[in-house]
Amino acid sequence: MPLPRLLKRLSRKSLRSDESLVEAKPPPLPPKSAGSSSFPANLPQHLIYNQPSHGTPDYPWAAPRPYMSDTDLPLQQVPAVVKYSNQRPATGNGQPLPPSVKKANPPDATLAAKIAVAASVTAVVVEAVGGVEAIEEGVNTFMEGSQVLMNALGEVAKLHPFIGVAVMTFQAVWALEVKRRENDKKIIALHVEMRDMMAVLVQLGNIQDIDKVAPDGSTIKGRLEALIKRTSDDIRACANACDTYSKKKLVVKVLKGPIWEGRLVKFCGLFTQRRGEFEFALSIHTALGVDAANKTLGDVDKTTREMNEKMELMMRMFQQFTSPEQKDIMKVVESKGGLKACQENDKILKELNDMETAGNPSSGAGLGGGKSSSSLADLKEDLHLDPDAAMEKNMAVFVRKFEVQKRQIIDELSRVVQREGDRVISAVTAGPHDKIVDPDIHQLWKMMGWRGSVKTRHFVMAVRDYYQEKWAHTGEQADKVKAAEDAWALTHINVVRLQPISEAFDDDSSGFVTVGEVNIFAASRPLDWSLCHWIAFWSIGWHQSIVIYKTKIRELIAKMFAIMPSVLPSNRTYANDYLDLVYRGVTSLESAIAPCFITESLQEKFRSYVEAEENRLRDNLRDVRFDIDARDTLELVVGPGRIERFVMPLLFLLLQRDFEIFRIAQTRVLHPDELWDASETIKYVIEAVEERVNTLKSTFQQQKLDLTQQFKLFGHGIFDYMNEPLGLWQPSVVQQMEFPDYPFDDNEEAKNIDVDQILNYPVNKEHLDFHAYDILSSISMVSFPASASPHLRALLGQWNGFNYSAASASVPKGGPISMFLRPTDISDAFHADAAGAHSHWHEYTVDGSCWVDAATDTVHFTFTRTFPPRYGAQHYAGTWDACTDALTGTWGPTSDEKAHEGVFVFKRIAQADMCFFPSPRALQANRARALWSFAGAAVRQRVCQQRWSWGFFKERRDNRKRFIELYVRNTRFGRPLVPGEVAELGRIEKTLTSADSRFYHSLAEHRIQITTGHAETCDVCDGPIGGARISCLHCQMKDTFNTIDFCAEDPTCMLQPVGGDDLERPHVPASHDLFKVRRVVHVRQFGKTYRDAKEALRKARSFLEDKDPEDEDGQLPSPPPNLLCAECKAAVAQPCWYCVHCDDPSFICDACDAKDAVSFGTHDMQTHDLVRVQELVDDMPLTMEERFSELDARFVKHEAVMDGRLRRVEERLGRLETAVDTRMSRVEKLLERILASVEE
Repeated sequence: MPLPRLLKRLSRKSLRSDESLVEAKPPPLPPKSAGSSSFPANLPQHLIYNQPSHGTPDYPWAAPRPYMSDTDLPLQQVPAVVKYSNQRPATGNGQPLPPSVKKANPPDATLAAKIAVAASVTAVVVEAVGGVEAIEEGVNTFMEGSQVLMNALGEVAKLHPFIGVAVMTFQAVWALEVKRRENDKKIIALHVEMRDMMAVLVQLGNIQDIDKVAPDGSTIKGRLEALIKRTSDDIRACANACDTYSKKKLVVKVLKGPIWEGRLVKFCGLFTQRRGEFEFALSIHTALGVDAANKTLGDVDKTTREMNEKMELMMRMFQQFTSPEQKDIMKVVESKGGLKACQENDKILKELNDMETAGNPSSGAGLGGGKSSSSLADLKEDLHLDPDAAMEKNMAVFVRKFEVQKRQIIDELSRVVQREGDRVISAVTAGPHDKIVDPDIHQLWKMMGWRGSVKTRHFVMAVRDYYQEKWAHTGEQADKVKAAEDAWALTHINVVRLQPISEAFDDDSSGFVTVGEVNIFAASRPLDWSLCHWIAFWSIGWHQSIVIYKTKIRELIAKMFAIMPSVLPSNRTYANDYLDLVYRGVTSLESAIAPCFITESLQEKFRSYVEAEENRLRDNLRDVRFDIDARDTLELVVGPGRIERFVMPLLFLLLQRDFEIFRIAQTRVLHPDELWDASETIKYVIEAVEERVNTLKSTFQQQKLDLTQQFKLFGHGIFDYMNEPLGLWQPSVVQQMEFPDYPFDDNEEAKNIDVDQILNYPVNKEHLDFHAYDILSSISMVSFPASASPHLRALLGQWNGFNYSAASASVPKGGPISMFLRPTDISDAFHADAAGAHSHWHEYTVDGSCWVDAATDTVHFTFTRTFPPRYGAQHYAGTWDACTDALTGTWGPTSDEKAHEGVFVFKRIAQADMCFFPSPRALQANRARALWSFAGAAVRQRVCQQRWSWGFFKERRDNRKRFIELYVRNTRFGRPLVPGEVAELGRIEKTLTSADSRFYHSLAEHRIQITTGHAETCDVCDGPIGGARISCLHCQMKDTFNTIDFCAEDPTCMLQPVGGDDLERPHVPASHDLFKVRRVVHVRQFGKTYRDAKEALRKARSFLEDKDPEDEDGQLPSPPPNLLCAECKAAVAQPCWYCVHCDDPSFICDACDAKDAVSFGTHDMQTHDLVRVQELVDDMPLTMEERFSELDARFVKHEAVMDGRLRRVEERLGRLETAVDTRMSRVEKLLERILASVEE
């Protein structure tokens, strides 16, 4: 709250005694008994008493400054009370002021004294809540001292288990926040408030008897138990709100920032309130006597003031915590008219969405697609979704993460055991080696005299020499047995395996091994493995394991592509989108892994750990339902460590589950989000890999290393193609990609799979709205309450009508509207529920109210049509005409009637008749003519319908087919509509009843769903290509493998020439060959598809070349069987189509192909590609520019070949150098041994 407002509020209240501000400070804690030794005695006092720290070097946690009582203030800062009255004033706790205070100020010291006291009170309250500086300090020192507090709370929970529920919730939420990568200071500030609240509970550590009765007759356990449960729920609700907010796009955070900030700030006030309640309860049980307990009753009023002030401060701080990216978007928003104007303008929203997307481009190989939130439709849905609804929707996902984190904390506590043989680190150490846990590494570090770190290469070789020397001179039988068991491991610790062993120790790839990294490496090994065994795994075992996972992943990907023809048409769009988003990222990883020879005997030695890790990851994925919705969820699933350690088994488990979804998609219709969420999950894994690659790039560059060479060596090359994507995705490489076909057989896969365990969404949703025609029969006559006002009763009941974009429009916008208005419990308010209210395949509700203008006796009303979150609401304002019984007025996207551009009209006449009701424009032009025309058309329609006229049904059929065609073209696929077609679509929509509109829209949406989308546009008409795609076999975009594409809807498109600066050469229809596909051609299939098409075209031309055009008599001979159309059996002539995949030569004429329903033999129209067979015409001669370009391309290709040869020579020299170093090292050791023997 701003200071002037706070002064004004405080000055309005009667001035109170300074006793209302006095709060007893909790007395010093009593000494601990011997039975409570587990509680940390060295916990900082500022944590125990929740007071500001005055210097705690051992515990540098600088939390926001909690409030101070007046007794903590210097004497000159304690406000003097200046108030006079005929009655004895009261203090904040209801007690009268002392007479001495009452006489302290003369009656004429009024305004100035009040302002002085108010300012003093304000200063005290601000000091109590910590102030802006304290909040900033808490955010900046977020992690400092947190582990101390966690340990202290854990000990207190052991002493008093009833607080365990809140402590465990807090620890899990805190751990989740630490895993979250986004540095959002608003969320951090809330967690700081949460931390300060929980710090108060540390005081319970010195209360032994929680059942002791306090002066007010209560026990501390009874007072706190219910409060602890509420606090646990508050913490979890706050964490869910933060999790929901953190997933929002920047545009949403800006446009709905005030609403979200208000929701978040409420948690700040709630935590301040809970902290006050904790302190109040503890004060009663730590104070001495009833008077001291009564004295704390004034805390309630003070806590309220602190809560309000903290919320005001936090709101101001939220404004300062705005990120630079949000500020940039906010500037654009302000320049476009403000928050409200931007939310209601799709053009501005798209601009803001593109602005955010451009500021955060995908890197590396990527997934081949963007995030779900990158589309305008998803952005609008996010904007229209209320924060409370968003938090409720996110709760199920958050609870899964929360439960996993809580289980991991419990498991970690249960696993706190000391490994046999590990050293116990004492508080006093003689050197860095004394901090090492493993005894062998400790001894080696001490012998070598290393300090805090050592070069990785030297360390690895020293470890090998240490074990060789140790086991060669061991005398103990147990040591000899152990040496014999690990002898195999020592053979794999050598200079050849230096790179992988170094990576295992050197987590940050700095080239040095530190004491901390040694301890982490030693502690992470399995309990029954020796250190040599563990090192051997990272020397050779990990490489073999990821190669095995690579093979499994390739098999799963191949199965997914093989199963695509069997996927239901309703699911193919989802499956194609999944493969498009996932394939490139996964392939970039698995293809880069260097091959190695798999040794079964070695794998057996490592199998226990590999299987245990796979099971751990599988269990964590099951707990989150295989839905990784953020980076913190990913870290929760994989645990600590480098991502390359887990990425291959993690991808295998995810793809294994996704393959089962593909199998289900053969027989069940999937929810649209099922495979989308699966692809988003893998996207977060690839993003983590890209972040790791960027970190390694920075590290290698600082060390002045060759990036290309380092990534080929690091992790057995796993990140090579993530660093240089063109090595795998260069157009020439993609065109040459060869993948074997995988004969998928569902009978060989797992049986009796549990669909409910695999899918996260319901299946078999009915797509066609057959219930549309049940609405009228379901609406019965309703009797309205007699208490309803006359003007409200005039509006209740059934209404049918249309919206028009403007008063001058001749056709409606959006089709018919039907609604049945019912009264509500609110006076003069009405409502229409979604049971009978659909429009365009979407449900909606109506809420409004009405009133009477006393001057004109006119009934006015306003109402709002609310749609699903993805779509904006429509606001209506108008009047009821008693003479015509009609509702007329204006409508628009806002409630401001002056901004409305559209008009509407609703009548009580039947829907079938309303279809012919004239538009406002026609009524205004000639009302009588328009009404007579309406009457005639309605009567004719009724007669035709009652007589079952063929013309009536034919017109309905034609309108339905034409509506679906125009709707699909207008919303998704095909050539964009011209103005005449837009008007035709509007006229057809006007002839539809509400039931017809619903059913036809469901048919059109189903048509869109089963139509193959290629994510390409026609290079002639610019329409999105759906169904069949025609591509040129000769043309290609520069530096890409994109092609010239045409739609099959308009046959003239493929006959048009295409040019452009981005083409290697212009497209010439007469000389360029074409091929047609009705399936999505993915990157994996691109090269093989083009090679097969060219080979099929060569075969087709060979058949045509053998054909003799005339016999000796000049008559056309009967064509051989393979030159007949396989569908209609007519003779084919060029141009025609030839099937690429049919075993027998199959020609198809243009007429049959245009039917889009060709079926013969084994030919599958959806999966078999066609090539265009036409007269072979020599291409136009190359221009001088094209000749130079081709020559330049040859030089570049030759240079690449030479570079490859030089690189291989350098690699070979490097291997020779390594071999020489190894041999020289052995010679040196041999000479040292000879010298030592000579000296002896």
